[in-house]
Amino acid sequence: MSNSDIRSLTLATAGHVDHGKTSLVSNITNKDTDSLAEEKARGLTINLGYAYHHFSDSEGNNNIVGFVDVPGHTDFINNMLAGVSSVDAALLVVAADDGIMPQTKEHLAILDLLEIPRGVIALTKVDRCDDERIAAVIQEIKDLIRPTSLADSCIFPISNQSKAGIPPLIQHLEELLTSSNLSDSKNTLNCFRYLIDRSFSVKGIGTVVTGSVRAGYATTAQQVLHTNSDQSTRLRSLMQDTFELDSCHKGQRIAANITLSHGDISRGDWLTGADQCFPVNRFDARIKFINEQQKINSSAQYHLYIGGSHRIVSIRALGDGIQNFYQIRCHQSIIGHYGDRFILRDPASQNTIGGGRVIDIFVPRKKRDSEPRLALLLAMDQEAEQALDKLLSLRAEGVNLDQFAVNRNLTEEAIQKLRDNLKTGDAGPAVISVNKRKHPLLLHQKYFEQYSQLILKTVKEFHSMQSSQQGISEPALSRATNFKGSHLLFHNLLQHLIDSAEIKRTGTLLHLVAHVAQMSDEENNFLNKIRPILQKTGNVPPRTRELEEMTNIPLKPLERILKQTTLAGNLIQVAPNRYYLPDTIMDLAEITEKLIQQYNSDEGFSVIQFRDKTGIGRNLCIEILEYFDRVGFTRRDGNSRFVRTEKENIFGK
Repeated sequence: MSNSDIRSLTLATAGHVDHGKTSLVSNITNKDTDSLAEEKARGLTINLGYAYHHFSDSEGNNNIVGFVDVPGHTDFINNMLAGVSSVDAALLVVAADDGIMPQTKEHLAILDLLEIPRGVIALTKVDRCDDERIAAVIQEIKDLIRPTSLADSCIFPISNQSKAGIPPLIQHLEELLTSSNLSDSKNTLNCFRYLIDRSFSVKGIGTVVTGSVRAGYATTAQQVLHTNSDQSTRLRSLMQDTFELDSCHKGQRIAANITLSHGDISRGDWLTGADQCFPVNRFDARIKFINEQQKINSSAQYHLYIGGSHRIVSIRALGDGIQNFYQIRCHQSIIGHYGDRFILRDPASQNTIGGGRVIDIFVPRKKRDSEPRLALLLAMDQEAEQALDKLLSLRAEGVNLDQFAVNRNLTEEAIQKLRDNLKTGDAGPAVISVNKRKHPLLLHQKYFEQYSQLILKTVKEFHSMQSSQQGISEPALSRATNFKGSHLLFHNLLQHLIDSAEIKRTGTLLHLVAHVAQMSDEENNFLNKIRPILQKTGNVPPRTRELEEMTNIPLKPLERILKQTTLAGNLIQVAPNRYYLPDTIMDLAEITEKLIQQYNSDEGFSVIQFRDKTGIGRNLCIEILEYFDRVGFTRRDGNSRFVRTEKENIFGK
């Protein structure tokens, strides 16, 4: 067995101040985790402490039980929450003389809200109590833990002074590790995620971070992304306590030497794969409150603890609250994925009020608590395969696999397995390639057939009514079908039909493959004389009178041609005497979007800025922008304009 195969289990201590957590960890590991001078002077833990217990199993393999010693005093609850966020087991400590105290209850509630699955209870200071008192406190503890995730935890009476009861506790911790199911520790289905809790600089080595691998695995020399700075860094070396590793995996507590400045790193930052770094300010979640009658004030500011991070947030209930779905809005961005646990405290940060798990980090802009959206959240909140199958049946616009993969932190291998296993009825979903996306769009067969037949029917009807026309433009076809889905879905459905030779695209026009247009003289004139001129002149097309001179087409017939071509969707009339090709309008709309990105989106952009960016004269710029206003692409406010929606929603592809 290589060092990278060392089995490990990390526990966080929990319990009221002065109940003996640090002394117990010291007795198990022979290390004092109180390293600060203030901690030693005051005799209480302030910051997080770390220690390890090494042992060999019956087969001679190395094993490590790691401890994160957290503060018990309520003043340092922030540090406690950071410590328990990155462990998979807990050591709850209760003093026999004091019994159950306020922080005992709050720490246990936090462990339960985080769904810590394994644990053990240490009843300390038994040397100060008689047997009757010890039995009474044990019963109180059993009653307290019964409704929690630690309900089945064993209770060990111990004395930190005499060391009585500590050897059986150590044996139990070792058995807890060796009996743990670690089958998923090296799975290839989740991308690497490493939660940082400390960083420091070592002379001659550089920056070292410590933390826990929460998902996936990584090897030395691998490039990862530091989420807070968005910088790529290399894992120079990996250590698990005193063991040097060539790789690390989920469940291990690791020290990593990385190629970043120590000053760029904070507790709660992550090291991840670049594709999985998606900071958000909003996410939808399922929340459980300690008090079921807890009322949330949507205008209040609450305290959110997720990973090792602390954020100020507002909370909004979604729907009627029966499903316990809420939307959380953070003032600072966070990194989260489906299933990540978090804790909530009241606006004064005096009491823990609840906790929950992330459901979706891709929050829609509109109808965030509509019935369809709540149905989608319900579908998402289950295992990946079941969630994807249910989403396909619910999402008429298809499932964005890129978002699904990021939301669930899934690898390429995991997505492929899901696709291989996916069946909807007798066949799998339609697979629609999307430009610039890693994964295709998946669309349930019932929706795919419905949309395809609608598009083909509309094109056929257009041919019957406009037999002389070569075809219909994509924006005009979208309007004619009254398509309710996104422009992206419509465009890629069209491309799918083109790839399967059911529709043909000639220039910018769409038509049935067998259709042969009987073009009129006017249409021939447009294709042969007018369109080439508009393509050549680009952003500054000639006025109608100028077109008359350039084409030698009399004004009345020319106006008739322009009108018919505009109705067919192959021209766009921006002003009474100015026509643009749809592709040129799309280019100008893209310039407009870039202007909003370049300048402050809260201040908009001016006609002058649009003029300077396009090189078009001021008067024509005004005509273009007024057209954009009319069709709903932009909005004017005084001398500034703002983009109201994506260009594709107005002009198609």
